[in-house]
Amino acid sequence: MLELIDISISAGSKKLFDLEKLQLQKGVIALVGRNGSGKSTFIRTLLGEHAAYKGAVNLNGKNIDEITAGEKAKLISVVYSRPQIFGNHRVDDVLLLGRLPHQNLFSKASDEDFEKVNQIKALLKIDSWSEKSFQILSDGEKQLVMIGRALVQDTPVILMDEPAAFLDIVNRYELSVLLKRIADQTGKLIICSTHQLDRIESDCDGLLLIAHQKMNYYNQPTEFLKTINTAFGIL
Repeated sequence: MLELIDISISAGSKKLFDLEKLQLQKGVIALVGRNGSGKSTFIRTLLGEHAAYKGAVNLNGKNIDEITAGEKAKLISVVYSRPQIFGNHRVDDVLLLGRLPHQNLFSKASDEDFEKVNQIKALLKIDSWSEKSFQILSDGEKQLVMIGRALVQDTPVILMDEPAAFLDIVNRYELSVLLKRIADQTGKLIICSTHQLDRIESDCDGLLLIAHQKMNYYNQPTEFLKTINTAFGIL
């Protein structure tokens, strides 16, 4: 369970937003707000990478600041809006990086690790990319690999900061459907910041909306678009 209590998040001297109380257990949660409203900062706060906040961020009953880096890597994985650069590594090598939190310091990848990689490649339909160099992939292809790495990490919480920014219309659709299926079948909590609202009512279970320096949570999917439009004065 992810629990937030009396949260106030700032960036420098600027207050971004307040949140009174929130408990999330599973499902796909859309994180929506205007540019500069604090979506990326919120994700960094959940990762324990942003200290300018007040209140409590708890994961499974433990404050996020008290969880070690090793423990955190088994609980939370993250996909950023821009693909990270991994040089001239093969796609399989990049995906296997997601298994590092589950390995001992000097251990090699196990059969279980390779099996997990193969499962995720099949889910994302990138089976044929195994030997390709990450460096030569398009930005959209790189982003699919980074999403794959997070899924290979197999954490109960997945944070995604505009993961579909570089994906084409088909891959955006397929990713949205896939994340919903993964959350439904595994009970994972997937928080995804997005400006893509076309699938929000069909593929998201909850909405975290940042508007007017407040974050509010909504859980009625059929009202998501109306709620967003009302908050931002869109007719």
